[in-house]
Amino acid sequence: MEDLIFIKLGGSIITKPSPYTPDIERIDLLLKEIKDSMNDKKVIIGHGGGSFPHIPAKEYQVNLGLVNEKSRYGASLTQHAAAQLHRIVFDEMLKIGFEPISFPPSAGVITKKGKIINWNIEPIKLALSKGFSIVTYGDLGIDEDQGVSIVSTEEAFRYLANELRPNKVILIGDVDGVFDKDPNKFKDANLIKEINKDNINSVLNLTSGSAKIADVTGGMKTKLSILYDIVISTGAIGYIANGSRQGVIKNILEDKDDIYTKVVK
Repeated sequence: MEDLIFIKLGGSIITKPSPYTPDIERIDLLLKEIKDSMNDKKVIIGHGGGSFPHIPAKEYQVNLGLVNEKSRYGASLTQHAAAQLHRIVFDEMLKIGFEPISFPPSAGVITKKGKIINWNIEPIKLALSKGFSIVTYGDLGIDEDQGVSIVSTEEAFRYLANELRPNKVILIGDVDGVFDKDPNKFKDANLIKEINKDNINSVLNLTSGSAKIADVTGGMKTKLSILYDIVISTGAIGYIANGSRQGVIKNILEDKDDIYTKVVK
């Protein structure tokens, strides 16, 4: 779709490490930057769960499915926590001047071992055509095989991208991009400026999970793998950038250089 941008606000950047604590200031700064940079572009904003759903999801092993008598309760808590953070983000979008429509994955997706296999996105297409900003998020999924699954924002983007063909897919987190080693641990870590067919496999071998909070969605390795899949299947350009770096979203949307990792075919 012409001039359609997917932007994910990672859970690590919009929540604080303390359980169930949003970072309202950061949420507002990121949303304002998106709003000010959109011009006539259509946007789908997704957000991660951070210190909200990842807490019960890890405690009850929701990513493994219905494995014991407490699994359904844990799944319900996870869905509830994801929705709590979503309402906070949605409220801030309204305050800033967005005209959003929410599409929670748990209301419509069917997954198979965690991968979306069915989602009626006709309402999303129609809402986009009517000028709304679409917002979705990492959520619970009902799974054919294991009963329930975790649907990451990247997984939601993968399914939507194959149908809607965005121009750019931007993943905003708490690091400047993809590094050759963990920048939280090693001061000599080097940013990988571009990932493509020549280095994707070696880069995937270097990446690991989130060091800040419990992450049941696989961390950076899974995020990069799905983003590269989207790039290959749709021709979109992917970006991984740091939401703490003011102006980076604006520069990406305006095709300006900045500190980030670009992902291309």
